[in-house]
Amino acid sequence: MKKNLLIALAAVGMLSLTSCEDFLDSTNYTQANSSNYPAAAADLNKELAALYGVMNQFCKDPLQTPWLVWNIMSDDTNGGGGTGDIEAHAIGHLMTNKDELYSLAWHNTYVGISRANAVIYSVDAFDWTGKETTRNQLLGEAYFMRGLFYLWGTQFWGDIPAYWSAAAPDPCPQVSAKEVIYPHILADFVSASNLMTNGATTWGDGHAMKGTAEGYLARAYMFYQGFYNKAGELASASLADIELPEQEGVTGPLTKAQVVSYLEDCINNSGAELIPDYRRLWQYTNELTAPDYEYVKDLADAKEYWAGNGNKEQLFQVQFTNVATWNGTTAMGFTNMTSLYVSLRVDENELGQSNGGIETFPYAKGWGQGVFNMNAVKEWSDSDPRKKATVLDCDTELKQFAYTTSCSEETGKYNKKWIAVTCSESTWDKDADAYTWWGVFRKNHDYTLTSGNSMQGDHFTDIILLRLSDVMLMHTELTGNPEMMNRVQKRAGVATTGYSWTNLQNERRWELFGEGIRFNDLRRWSGIDGGENCLAALALEKQNGSEVNYTGRWTFMKHASSSWAQRYAKTNGFLPIPPGQINIVNNPEVLKQNPGWGTDASDWNMASTPVY
Repeated sequence: MKKNLLIALAAVGMLSLTSCEDFLDSTNYTQANSSNYPAAAADLNKELAALYGVMNQFCKDPLQTPWLVWNIMSDDTNGGGGTGDIEAHAIGHLMTNKDELYSLAWHNTYVGISRANAVIYSVDAFDWTGKETTRNQLLGEAYFMRGLFYLWGTQFWGDIPAYWSAAAPDPCPQVSAKEVIYPHILADFVSASNLMTNGATTWGDGHAMKGTAEGYLARAYMFYQGFYNKAGELASASLADIELPEQEGVTGPLTKAQVVSYLEDCINNSGAELIPDYRRLWQYTNELTAPDYEYVKDLADAKEYWAGNGNKEQLFQVQFTNVATWNGTTAMGFTNMTSLYVSLRVDENELGQSNGGIETFPYAKGWGQGVFNMNAVKEWSDSDPRKKATVLDCDTELKQFAYTTSCSEETGKYNKKWIAVTCSESTWDKDADAYTWWGVFRKNHDYTLTSGNSMQGDHFTDIILLRLSDVMLMHTELTGNPEMMNRVQKRAGVATTGYSWTNLQNERRWELFGEGIRFNDLRRWSGIDGGENCLAALALEKQNGSEVNYTGRWTFMKHASSSWAQRYAKTNGFLPIPPGQINIVNNPEVLKQNPGWGTDASDWNMASTPVY
């Protein structure tokens, strides 16, 4: 396990104001601006650190992060939590309960785009003679991050305002994601792939690498071809070349063969490796917990612990640091609050029993959101070792589990990949004491408890955004060659299979279960405007009638307004553009609301949690 897990980030960089700052919400709150900053090439590293820091600002509210939102929107996960957690339930039902539900995500998307543009258009203000590799790596990372934020933005909202200049125009109108934005996204990832060099960054330092860009190029390409072009099975589809805008690192149209070659370069040359034991990808196998956790005692006996943050299977991740505070400031984004949100539901059951103590070792307490859907868990064969490595079955694996009097959409099936973990040295009487295993780790290494609350603030495990196994499965999906899929299956300890679209789809579901990938896989396999009978709509509708626990009693899940299939058909899986942004513009020719979020509020407005 890495010992330098808690590191300090560079100071937040500065960027310029744009003429439509209120609309795009990329306001500069610092003193420096484009007239005096960056003053030297070294300043660009601070701007780059600030650019990566935007991902942490998403983390201030996990229900506005791409990974947790898409996880809850999928057929594999319920909103869960308590009867007052309307936001989580609204997300799970493809609804909303308040105008500002996604306003922070919108804000951060455009802050990220603005900061990326600031780096891209500043880099050649300095002399890089003799340091061309450094310059190209820095520029490549900025291109990658711009592509990433536009990818998240278009997958969240579809057609959005977009610009690729130093400052946003005024007005900055909504443009077609299919016709305009996606070619730019793909160009950014191509530029990043061609500008960056393998080994130019230290593995696991949080920076994008050449292999990161290559993997995301395939992810964006496959979504574009599957969702917007309705290509169906990509291995056999005839895919037209994509014309890309001119920019550094781009040399002509993008072909399917080129995307495959980028994936192969990532697999063969990036330095990424499959961790031999799937369980070692997740923090419950850390060296403080594993010796006392029977499920992974064999790993502890062999002294084969958690592979750690930034391990060799991770190609990209959100990292967290020992500067988090629990006071509503930007520092809240530097603790992994997703881990808090998806941990065992707090409160008590009718017998006065609660979760998070020694009875639920090694899993800690939190808000209980994002629990796995019962039907999804039943569909996954117990013979797949990844199931027990991923799904915490509270009824069979814990000494005691409380279905609390406040719970809603509870299943007792929790996400081991993200849940908070304790260890035998933990104390449970006070949240400020060493509560999580991270709390013990920090105490043992004399780190200051800046959050003042271990239960809510001691969460520093990476959010993994791209793993090598995902890249390997994308290669199989594009080529129809099962070799890479078989390598993933062998590592998992399951029987290898030949290629078929169904086999590939199932393998992606189980390998990446609970990691926020499933929802957009369903969307691209269905194609835009697929209606109520497309794969995504039918999969989501399976949630209807699934078993849930509501305030301590078992019942059956139902949709809050119409049905999951209807809501998906009406929205294509897109979220509502924050109404405040539309009101600022007050011009539908510049910005208008997405379909499915219009005047019929009874269909999409969840005024209160569904009562089951």
